[in-house]
Parts: sequence; C-alpha cells; structure tokens
Amino acid sequence: MSKTVASYTLYGAEMSYYSGKTRSHLLHKRIPFSEQEASAWDYLVKFPREVGCSVVPVVRSPEGAWLQDSSLIIDLLEQRFPAQPAVPASPVLRFAAYLFELWGDEFWLPVAMSTRWSRPEHRPLFVQEIGAGMLPGWPRFLQELAGNRIANMMSGFTEKAGFGADMTEVLCRFAHVQLDGLEAHFAQHKFLFGTRPSLGDYGLIGPLYAHIGRDPLSKRDFIDSRPHVAAWIARMFDPATSTDGEFFADDRLPETLQTALGSIVDEMIHFIAACADAVRKTPVLDLDAKNPPRFLEKVSYPMAGATHCRPAPAYAVWQAQRMLKVFNRMAEADQDTVRDWLHGLGASDLLTLDLPPMRRVGVAAAQVTATDAD
Repeated sequence: MSKTVASYTLYGAEMSYYSGKTRSHLLHKRIPFSEQEASAWDYLVKFPREVGCSVVPVVRSPEGAWLQDSSLIIDLLEQRFPAQPAVPASPVLRFAAYLFELWGDEFWLPVAMSTRWSRPEHRPLFVQEIGAGMLPGWPRFLQELAGNRIANMMSGFTEKAGFGADMTEVLCRFAHVQLDGLEAHFAQHKFLFGTRPSLGDYGLIGPLYAHIGRDPLSKRDFIDSRPHVAAWIARMFDPATSTDGEFFADDRLPETLQTALGSIVDEMIHFIAACADAVRKTPVLDLDAKNPPRFLEKVSYPMAGATHCRPAPAYAVWQAQRMLKVFNRMAEADQDTVRDWLHGLGASDLLTLDLPPMRRVGVAAAQVTATDAD
C-alpha cells in the first residue's frame, strides 16, 4: 500500500518468521502502511533505542509510537481498527484463535527453522537477501559479509531452538502430518475458521510463509504437492479474498481441523507444562532487570509419535498466560461453553495449567510476582 500521512511503517524482512504474520494482518485489516526492509542501522541503533531489542518486526505508528512483538502489535491494531476483527466474538472460536496463534508462533518454530537450516542450499539465498536488506546500496562483498554473519548466528541457534540434526526426522514427520491435515481443511475452507482470517491464521502464516513456503527446497518438499495449503498462503497476503468474510456461525471447529487439534492437545499442552516447570526453577525477575534468558533447561514432550527436545523458551509460557487471560475475561456462560468444548477434545487440563506469572521483556519473558505480570 502506498504511504500516506496516516500510514504505519512496518520494519521487517521477507525471510522473517513474524514479519509475515504482521504483514498479513495489516493487509487484511486494510490498514494503510508501507514496509521498509530493516537495515543494519535499524538493528544496531534505532531498534535498541526505540523498542529495547534488535528484532523484527517493528511497527511505527503515524503518531511516532514504536511497537514490537507481533502479538502485541496485532492487539493494538485490533483496538484501533475494530472493523473485520481478527478475533471471533463467539467463545469457542475466540479461545481457539489464541490457541492456534500459540501453536503457530511457538510450536511450529523449530519445524520452520529446521526446514531452512537443515538444507545448506538455502544459505546463499538467506545471505543475499539479508545482506542486501541490512546494507542497501553497499558493495556486494560487504553485503555478503553482513549476511554471512547473521546466517552464522541463526544456523548456530540449532541447539537452543531445538532443530539440530538429531531432531530433523521428527520435525519433518510432524510437518508432513500437519500439512496433510491442513490440506484437507483448506480444500473446504478459505481460512481456519471461515471466510475471514483469524488470529490463528496469522500465527500459522509465520512458519508457513517465510520458511516452509518460501525457501525453495522446503517449498518443493512440503508445499508444492499441497495446492490448497499453497492457495491459503497466497490468500493470506491478498486482502481481496476476505472482503465481507465471516467466521463460522455455529461457534464450532470443523472435523477437518482434528489433526491440528490433536497436535495441540496431545503435544503442545505437554510442551507448555514442561516450559512452565522450567520457568518455576528460575528466580523471580526484578522489574529493573534486563535481558532475562530466552531459553532455560532442556525439556522433552511428544511430537509426531516420537519425542522432541529443546531448551524451554520462557516466552511460550507468557503467550500461554496471554491465552488463558482471554478465557478468564469471558462471561461465565461463555467459559462454560469453552470448558465443554475442551472436555470433548480431552483437553480440560489446558485450563488448569499451573503457569507462573510472567512478564514479557523484549523477545524474552521471565517469572515475576503476580502483581507484576503482564
């Protein structure tokens, strides 16, 4: 969209997991914005000064406010632009939207990172795009130096993000199983919950666009044979496909989402519980402290008929806390409706997860006293 006086600025990167999530939301909400590739100056100077960390996406509002974290960016924009909301009003779909956002944002992350960094053929494209974005107009050899530095950092992230060589098989199997389920769903439905994208769609587009759906070999292996998933990815960046769209009127998820729900119930709940246990072993955060650890002790949980292991990301517990707060703010009758739905899934434990109070700090989160929680 062309930039206007009242437009937002999205600082991102085409290859960025959460930039795609934020871009898709801006497009479907029809919010005037321009997109700017984040430069080295942005990462090294502007972002640390304005949002306290070197990360994309970052959004600058027309009033000059700086916003960071895709979930909080969407929250604020939903308040400012209430038309065609991304969060359904009915209780089951409302709760499910946050549940699927959590699944896409956190549980798919090692899958997407593995599809990119387990294939050395993807590195040259990453180096070229990131280097050109960070140092636009600079000599190519300097762009390559910058791109290789970021590539080394990201590929060296394998242990912390849980996508090392020993985890490749289970992550690949998970991707095939879940993409087959989504292929069946999108063969019948435009988006997760109807003819309008929800917060759940925005969470899921993160891994399925920038990494799995765009990196050439990942696209070939996972997307090209699933045309309905490919069509959904395209729709997520085409606001014309959701004009006057609606969520399911019966406040129920269709059978075509049972594969995804099976992962959420049988895998992700165990992941969140294990991460919460790890967080409880850490000190309570002093509110003046900065840069709490992003990753804690290693946790194990079921995935695709096997076991996945990764250092626990404290941020996942903060996002689960965010989801449960949505439930706690519902009217009592709506809570009963959600409870009945979760009971039918065998997921009643989700509402009784023992989560320590959390506060987000940049790209991390930490345990705090209950009164200091976000």
